[in-house]
Amino acid sequence: MINKLELQSVINKYYLNGLIEAVKWDIKSNNLNIKFTAPTREMIGEISHGDFKLEDSSFGISNTSQLLKLINITAGEVMLSFIKNNKIFNKLIIADQQFTVNYSLADTLTIPKAGAYNGSSEFEIELELTNEIISALIKAKSALAESSTVVVNPYSSLDGDPQLELTFGGDIEYANKVSYYLNINKNTNQDFELAFNSDLLKEILSCNKDATESKMYVNLEGLIKLEFKTDKTTSTYYIVKKDV
Repeated sequence: MINKLELQSVINKYYLNGLIEAVKWDIKSNNLNIKFTAPTREMIGEISHGDFKLEDSSFGISNTSQLLKLINITAGEVMLSFIKNNKIFNKLIIADQQFTVNYSLADTLTIPKAGAYNGSSEFEIELELTNEIISALIKAKSALAESSTVVVNPYSSLDGDPQLELTFGGDIEYANKVSYYLNINKNTNQDFELAFNSDLLKEILSCNKDATESKMYVNLEGLIKLEFKTDKTTSTYYIVKKDV
């Protein structure tokens, strides 16, 4: 059994409001693992969810939008099971006290292969993302919905403390802009200007507002790592810089 809202939350962490439809689910020893890549190749990610009590299996989800619509008609605790043909998983069964829904599974060979991060584990900047910071960044992006870029720069506060400036709409000189400043623990002593997909950033933050621990890491070569944890779920995302 799993709570419907918990199941939806796990799925939304890779679905990202419709960005990613087709993925492979891997279940082993009651742990669900899902790897995914944005269609633009600007982001790769991975979700790991424990206490997922289904038999060991690998299967494709080709239409996550439809899966979420089916789950949405259920309520409370739901029971998950499979219909199999020999060793092939054909359907995922989701049942509550009133409904039983059947979702047709896809052959994993038809699912786009997800990328994997093989780069450096060194990040010059590391900071905690509080609920206040996450809400502020979502508001900043929402105020400039027509812009799809956030520019990251070093900054110093009025007191001279090192900060990270995130400027939404900052890739166009004479456009509307919103800047938000994050305190960081140390000065990088480097001048840099990195542009990232702000639509991706907003959706990742929005789908992980339930996290009890949230962190952002910045590699000055052009990479942001975002990591979120709840008591059962870890979600990790790598966003590469845009060429602007």
